[in-house]
Formats: sequence, structure tokens, C-alpha cells
Amino acid sequence: MATTTTKTMNTTHDHNDDGHRYNGIFTPTSAPTHANDNATHNNTNNNSKMSTFVSPGFETTTLLESIYAITSIKDIGTNKFMTAYCVNLERLSIQAHATAGAIASVQSTSVAVGGGGGCGENSTLATPGLDNVLSSLTGGIGGGGNEEYIVEAFLENVDKLEALVKTLLALEFWRENVLFFNNGCRNKNKNGVDSTVEEEEAEEVEFEIEGGKRDGNEYDEYNNLNEVDGGEEDDDVVAGTKNDIETKCLAHHIAANGNALRTAFILHAETTIVSLLSLIFYKGIPAGWLDNGSSTSGDEVLLSLVDYCARQLIFLGTPDESNPALSRQKHPLPTSQLSTYLQRRSRMDEIRDSMYDATFQTAITSVTLSRYLCENLDELGPSLLSRVMEVHDFPLLMVPLVEEPPWTRRRSIEMRDRRNNTTNSNSNNDVSTKMIWEKLNDHNEWKEVPPADLLLLTKLEGQPWLALFHLTISRICRESYGLDEYRKSQLMRLRKYIHKSLVDQLPVLEELARYLDELSILGVPPSGQGVHRPSSSASSSGLLLTRVDSLREGIVGKKERSMVRGDGAYWERVVRTQWEEIFSHVTDSTDVELRRIASEVYGGGMDDVMDGTSSSAGIQSDLKKEGPQSTGDDWRVALSKPIQKIMLHMEDGSDNILEAFDLFPVQHGRAAATTDTPLGPFRRIKMSISQTSGEGEAMSPHAKAVAHIHFHKDPSSSNDDDPIEIVLSIESLALPTVEHTTSQTSYDEVGIELPPKTFPSKEWRQLGDLEGKSVVLQLGFKRLSRGVVPAGSTFLKGYALSQAFLSQPVV
Repeated sequence: MATTTTKTMNTTHDHNDDGHRYNGIFTPTSAPTHANDNATHNNTNNNSKMSTFVSPGFETTTLLESIYAITSIKDIGTNKFMTAYCVNLERLSIQAHATAGAIASVQSTSVAVGGGGGCGENSTLATPGLDNVLSSLTGGIGGGGNEEYIVEAFLENVDKLEALVKTLLALEFWRENVLFFNNGCRNKNKNGVDSTVEEEEAEEVEFEIEGGKRDGNEYDEYNNLNEVDGGEEDDDVVAGTKNDIETKCLAHHIAANGNALRTAFILHAETTIVSLLSLIFYKGIPAGWLDNGSSTSGDEVLLSLVDYCARQLIFLGTPDESNPALSRQKHPLPTSQLSTYLQRRSRMDEIRDSMYDATFQTAITSVTLSRYLCENLDELGPSLLSRVMEVHDFPLLMVPLVEEPPWTRRRSIEMRDRRNNTTNSNSNNDVSTKMIWEKLNDHNEWKEVPPADLLLLTKLEGQPWLALFHLTISRICRESYGLDEYRKSQLMRLRKYIHKSLVDQLPVLEELARYLDELSILGVPPSGQGVHRPSSSASSSGLLLTRVDSLREGIVGKKERSMVRGDGAYWERVVRTQWEEIFSHVTDSTDVELRRIASEVYGGGMDDVMDGTSSSAGIQSDLKKEGPQSTGDDWRVALSKPIQKIMLHMEDGSDNILEAFDLFPVQHGRAAATTDTPLGPFRRIKMSISQTSGEGEAMSPHAKAVAHIHFHKDPSSSNDDDPIEIVLSIESLALPTVEHTTSQTSYDEVGIELPPKTFPSKEWRQLGDLEGKSVVLQLGFKRLSRGVVPAGSTFLKGYALSQAFLSQPVV
């Protein structure tokens, strides 16, 4: 039962700007994916639902200034890194893609294949509705004439672009050598089979738990089970196991401590950087790098980018039999096995899955960046041209992406025959399988494609074709590419894929088909004896010189380089430093940076409110039904004063404060929505949420909610009885929960699955009602991605405070 208390007080509380609200963490792999192509991709529907507007001018400059270059791998994962790259850069990237998508949606949808992209001064179309779209994306703040103001801000500050590239290389090092030693994405046992087992047979689980005999290749599975069951490893087994190096990697420490979400966001930062670089390179190679006007030679930065893209293309071209990250995407678990796997997987498996997903998403996004590099090769020097054509052989790296596209898969799904819905409907006879085709859509999500639409080209499928067009048709590329029999045979494999339907969708490929036809009758030297052009890395004297990626080498440092190539002592020292200084001090449930990410990047839940689909609409409609007709307007005048702040406390049975929040009005006066009620009009004001105390974001399901609502005092009023504070409360939030039979006294149980049937996605609670002639506070709680049972408690916490609205009378 809600209670209302009115009292007079003149206490003023300062706004705590450092507090951040936690809305329930999204894993980055489930967050909306950025665009792959500025001119052809429109993801305004996704991004416009996020309350992450970045206005031109001061806010853009402030966020940009926070971006810094990672000079040491040990700095990855620090609070400074999380703020710069997981919050500020993510906001810049989302806004940049939203703006680009808006421009593309109202301008020409043709794909430019010439240098300089499609947004140059010669290709921009005058569009009457463009200003309105851009205004909506920037919160109504003018852009100063620069439509893509975030991209322009990076192009004007090439030092920040260099910082992005350096951090990108550092993140790659961290993912492959610190999080998992020896590149966890290709960790194979002595038989050449991936030792990462996503699905364990029931017999193996029972055998491992009962302490059966294990060989070295089964050690990882046993260690994960042992970690979950709380047992201790036998020292003799550890000493006798040669495959135990992975037990020292950072992922094992993180799994034991519960930092899986922070790790996922760190991995996602690499994808964000590549995505933003793709958008920037759509406008061409940054002029600051071509003019060598930056602190580091632009040629060195471009060399690092070329090498990075080559490694990503090689990764995508690696057969899925020896590429577990690609195999996870191409061969997902059936639905009947997926739920079992998710319930049984350990934290170590969760971190590994996050790494696989992030690695795949990054590699997919890098294909677009590779295309833009190929599109602008004529602007690069001979050394970089040789790097692309001869050292890495980009034309041949594109061939596997056409033959075995990583963005297309064929799998079987289970179909249940509902016509035989009898008592035996659960028998295996009622379940059949169906083969379907799926492709990655514009948001990098797998979607089923009808057989009739398989030949329709997606934007991802078009990237390698456009890259091949530039690599083979460009005069400078032809002159620098030493053809021989092997290269000819590999390129000729593309000819059968260039059919009429493909040419109709990409007419420029008609020239590529003509080139391949000419190549088929062209005589070339034997393999290994191709004609080396002047830009080739070989000379007539036989001397072979290869440039070193100085940026990548500099990240590790000269003193440590021998250790990197040797016994791995350097990486072990990095793991020890990161664990002791960063990850050991926080868990996902107490990580303030995660709350900041949720609040500033993914927060607000604005989509539910703006679309009118939220269950809060039902609560709002209750205002029209409650309470008798008003008999006076004095209370309305008193409660219509502007709101100063709301202090919201979640208390236990002894009135001890568990969590505290400060709520501040976001909308004022006419900007707020007005609702007609039996007691007259009420305006509904959205409140911003800032958590000021409490251990984590998860709410105690049976906590008492007490709200202290502070009003601004009218200086012209002489009535001392005007309320300066109103107190609203409810005895229990009564949020959905599950009670465990036992409780842990020394640590929190984290990462617990929340079944949707038991835990709805959104819960609303109301403090105050019209019957008491009071203001009404509505609180929205969002289901977390994972639940937690605090130490000493048996109740599962599964919700976080995500929205708040205050309704007050209008006079």
C-alpha cells in the first residue's frame, strides 16, 4: 500500500554529476551493429532509438579529446580506457553512422566505385528533407553546415586517427596473446582439432565429475567443470599436464572473478574502431596522412592498416574446420541443444564465446575497410602498393570470400508437426528437419533467405567484388601485379560466379568479367616467376627488402620483443599486471564503468516510451480512473511547482538504505506530456536517474521504496505551508524473483540465467495515487542480462532501475 507524507523543509541537495545509472547491460554482440557502408546502409531505425545524441561543436570536441593512443598493452581495460573507447568513442560511432544512414536514405542510393566515395562535392545531391532528418539526429542542434560533423572532426585531427589505429593494434595483441595465450581463436590440440568444445556429451560430464582419467587434450574441459563445481585440481595432474599454459592466461582469472561483461566490451571496442575507420575511409584516404602532416608518418599508419586488414582477410579465408570462431557462426548449435549448452557453459566458455563473436564481427567489418583501401590505391605510394599487391596479394585474399562467403550459411532447423498434437506429440516422429539458407543482413544479424532470393546481392557480398574490380581494372594495380600461372589459376576461379544476375546488380563487374576472359588466353610465366614491376618488392639484383610494421612493433617495445618471440614471459607479466591492477578490483555486479556504458550508450529505454508500446501506458491510463472529483484547487497549486530533485531510497526491513538514486527532471513545463484525469490535467515528466550508493545495479526484489520529492520554493509566495518535500513510499517492490535453498556467505553468485517466463522484460511500480491528491511517481525496472544472488541472501536479483516518470497537476 502506497503511503504519502508531506512536510516542509528547506534543505538543498547538490546534483552529483559523477553518478551514473545502470539500465541492465547489453552484451556488445547483441547491441545494434554499425553500418558497413556509408552510401548504401541505413540503420537509422536502430540508432535513433538510442538516447546517445552527440551534438556538433563542444560535445563532439570534448568526446574526441578523450580519445588517446594506447602506448602499452597493460593499459587496456583501465577505467580511462573504458571511458574513452567503450563510452565516448562508441557514442561518436553510433552518431556518425546514424547521420550517414540518414544522408544515404534521402540522397542517391547508387554505389560509387570511383575514388573519393560518394559523398564528395561532386556527388552530393540537394535534398529538401535532409536538414530535418539531420536536425532530428542531433537533437535539433544545428551542425554548422557540416552534415557528417563527426567524420569531419576526425579528418581535421589526424592525430586522433593515429590513436585509433594504435589502439586497434594493441587490442589485437591483447585479444590474441593476453586474454588467451597463443591466439585462443586457433587453439588446436595435437590432432589438429580445436580443443575448445562448445558442446559436451552427457557421458563426458559424468565421467569428468567422477574423477576419471584424463589426457592432456581433455584438460580444458575438466578445468572448466572443476571451476564450476568448486573442486580443487590435483597438483600431480597439473605438474604432468603440458597443455596448462592457458590456465595462466587472463581469461581464467577473469572467469573466476566475474568480469565477463567488461571483457566483452573491451573486445567490442576493436569492432567499433574498424567500423568508424570504414566510415571515415569512405571519403578517401585522410589528406593528413597523404601529406605526412601528422606526428607519425602517415605512410607508417597506412602500412599498419594494410597489414591489419590482410590478417583479417586471412582469418575469414581460413576453413572453418580449423577456425572455431568462423565455425561457431557457420555451424550454430540446434535450438534443442543451445539452451542446454547455455545452461551448462562456464564463465570461461562465456568469455571464449564473446571473443569468438567479437573476432568474427571485427573481421567482417574489416572487409569494408579493405575495399576502401583498394579503392584508393592510386593515392598510396609504391611501397604500400607493393604491400597490397605483392606481399599480401589482396586479389587472391578476396577469392575465398567469394567461393566460401563467411556471411552465408546453410543449416538445418527442427520443425514440429502440429497437426499431430496428441498425447504423443513430443515423440521424435513429430519432429522433422528443414534445410534453410541464411545471410548476414545490414546489421550483421543472421536472417533466413528464401531460395528465390539467394542471388540477390547483400552489401557484404558486394564488398569483395568491388575490391576485386579496383584491384584488377586499375592501371596502376595491373602494372604492379606480377602474374604467374598460380595467380592466374586462382583468379580464373572467379569467372563462374559472374553471371547475368550479378552483373545486373553490379554493372561494373562486366569489366571484371572481360578482364578474366582476356586473362584466360594470356600467356604468363610459370609459378614463382611472375614479372616484377617497378613497385614490386624485388629488384633485378635479387635483393628482397620488406618493410617492418613499426607501429605494431612499437606497441610491445624493443626491450620486450625478444620475450614476445621467445618463451612468452612478457605476456605472463602483462597478465599478472592487468589482473592485479585492473580486473581483481571489480566484478560485473560492482563495475561502475558498466553502469556508465549502459547509461550513456545504451540507456534510457526511450524506444518503449516514444513508441507507446511500454507497459507504462497501462499505468498512465490508470490516472484517468483513480480518485474522486476534486473539490478544491489548493492542493493542485501546491503540487504544481517545479520539481527540484527526487531522492529515491531502496530500504530493507530495518530501514537501512540498500540503494540510493537521485532523479532530476529531463522535461519541463510544455515539453512534458499532459494527460487528462478526473482531477484535471496532469503533466508526465521524465526523470534522469543517477545512482549515488549501493553495491551494483541489481535491485533487491522485496526492498521498500521511499521517494523524497523536493520542490522549488516560489519566492513570491508568502504561504509557509507550501510543501517543499513530499515523501511517497511502497512497502515492497515485489519484483519477480526465485528463492534458492542455500546461500553463499563469502561471495556473490553472479551470471545466473533469468528465464523470460519468470522474469518479464519490464516491470513497473507506482508510488502515490490520485485518491490521495498527490503526485505520482512511476518506476520502470528492466530485466538484467544475468542475475545475481548476494552473499548471505537466497533471493535472486534480476532487475535494475531503468526509467522514472513523475506526474503532477497542471494549473
